[in-house]
Amino acid sequence: MKIIDFHTHIDDILYGGEIVEPYSEMVWTPADIFEASGYRVGGLGGPFEKLTHHLEVIFIHHRIQFGTLENLLKFMDQYQVEVSVLLPIAPLTDGFQYLEKAKGNSRLLCFASVHPEDAEKEKKLKDQLALGCKGVKLHPPLQNCSPDHPGYFEILEILKPKPVPVIFHTGIVHYYPAYQPIRYGYGEPKKFEKLIQAFPEIPIVMAHLGMRQAEQVLELGRKYHHLYVDGSNQRLKVLKQAVDAFGKDRLIFGSDFPASRQGTPIKIGLKLTKNDPEFQEKYFRKNAQSLLEMAGK
Repeated sequence: MKIIDFHTHIDDILYGGEIVEPYSEMVWTPADIFEASGYRVGGLGGPFEKLTHHLEVIFIHHRIQFGTLENLLKFMDQYQVEVSVLLPIAPLTDGFQYLEKAKGNSRLLCFASVHPEDAEKEKKLKDQLALGCKGVKLHPPLQNCSPDHPGYFEILEILKPKPVPVIFHTGIVHYYPAYQPIRYGYGEPKKFEKLIQAFPEIPIVMAHLGMRQAEQVLELGRKYHHLYVDGSNQRLKVLKQAVDAFGKDRLIFGSDFPASRQGTPIKIGLKLTKNDPEFQEKYFRKNAQSLLEMAGK
């Protein structure tokens, strides 16, 4: 089985630049139960909400330290992943940086990224795409901009003449020690609807299927047929619901490496597509391939 991992990261996507002291092995934290449970356990509420916040922050910070190209390639070999798509997040990382690191390696594809408030975003975006980036990655919480920020509309407007896939982070996740509910709330899926509605010609991928706000993504998927989802960090039960909401042509495999080992979402994907070889091929390869090929048209 050939696998395209549509959602991976390298380098320091939280603070920018190279990882100063990369890990050679993943470090265990209490929040590892999230992945170990197949993403079923996580997100405590009520009096435990602040505990969840800190567990997520600790988990993410440790996992980011494992996010080197060397470690990604090691995991790709271990889990028989043919191609991984590298997703930068500007201004912390960008397509220029990732293209340089991936040069000469046909197993790695890169997306572009620009910040919505960057005065030079049009030139930077066009240059990254011209150099070979296959799509665009945007992340409202880490870019600290609401999904209805004018800059995001400007970015998608630039892409209209020659559309490529645009993948947005979706879902409320805690990235930094400070309590920032407004910033983290930029990942809430329903806040993307105006943007989705405005660009029906551009395939938009809602990463993680909204995490714990999956129901909002399922609702959007029923309404907008240019909307796709990747299954990273999402449990089997929700992915089965997504088949009903999106059909089998708009679901894409993704791992969110290094936040997840590629093996965990592969196991979930195999359960999702069990006894359906046509769907399995679509989920793990064909659906992603059809989006990636848009950049060459």
